[in-house]
Amino acid sequence: MLGSSLRKLSRLGRYPLIMAALLPVLPKPLRKAVRRFHFKRGIRQSLRQPAPPVLVYATPKVASTAVTAALQAVEGQTVFQVHMISAASIRALREGMRQRGLTRARQDMNGLEDLGVALAAALIKPRLPARIVSLVRDPIARNISFYFQTLDVLWKTERAHERIEVERLLAEFPDRFVHERGIDWFDNEFKPVLGIDVYAHPFPQGKGFLRIDSAPYEVLLMRHDLDDRVKEKCLAELIGVPHVSLTPRNVGTEKSYSSTYTEFLKRIELPEDYVERMLGSKYARHFYSPEELARLRTKWLNNGRSAESVAAAAESPVLRRAGEVSRIESS
Repeated sequence: MLGSSLRKLSRLGRYPLIMAALLPVLPKPLRKAVRRFHFKRGIRQSLRQPAPPVLVYATPKVASTAVTAALQAVEGQTVFQVHMISAASIRALREGMRQRGLTRARQDMNGLEDLGVALAAALIKPRLPARIVSLVRDPIARNISFYFQTLDVLWKTERAHERIEVERLLAEFPDRFVHERGIDWFDNEFKPVLGIDVYAHPFPQGKGFLRIDSAPYEVLLMRHDLDDRVKEKCLAELIGVPHVSLTPRNVGTEKSYSSTYTEFLKRIELPEDYVERMLGSKYARHFYSPEELARLRTKWLNNGRSAESVAAAAESPVLRRAGEVSRIESS
């Protein structure tokens, strides 16, 4: 009955406007069913196009929003941005939120979860062709950026960047945020869903990007810090068009919390074991060269410290093993 009604609705020319008005007022169980129908309809329509759909499939805060917008601007190209498709990942995230009392976060993820479920059913399970774009980033910078994007959820208050002192935001960063989710994402999410182990493919760290052809998928992996002109060229080649134009989106320094974010970045002092856990991870070692990791260690171990502390840190065994590094890169 519901399916028949939705199919009739979907044939109307004003369907997108109707859906936008209808979804917010529907009861929760019905809203979920309608949303999944809407996503599956979009996927089915994309499969009728000459070009396969593109999934921008990555962890949050790695420039995936900018890539999605650039690809959506290409005429005739269907693009889905998604962070989770794996049912196991979705269950684990929901359970973690339940245990921490993050009710709002569980509500906010409903739309993302429904898109993941729809993609799994309509595209991944039948093994239909798709182009996949994924991005990677310095895991510490990504964690801090995502911490700020989710401050209100994690602190259970509106405008947390104004209501919570920077000292508290700094002090509770280790416990309020799940730090390993980003570095474990390819093993826990990408590989189980697509059947592709990115770690089995050597990554050319000097180039900063890699193409993997593993039928039915064409995969493009890019580093977050790759020059935008190179990203544009890689994206254009992936989808077979002359040009793709990137514009920065979802940038922390341009958001309402930008001043607090900037102050946080200036003052944060990370313990050595945390820096080693992130930068010594399989993820970091695969996508970054030893020299790049040495620079990142220098940056994060010295961040927020006085000149005297920096001088002392430079004598640490970790940095001596990494070699003398004179240039500290910005995040």
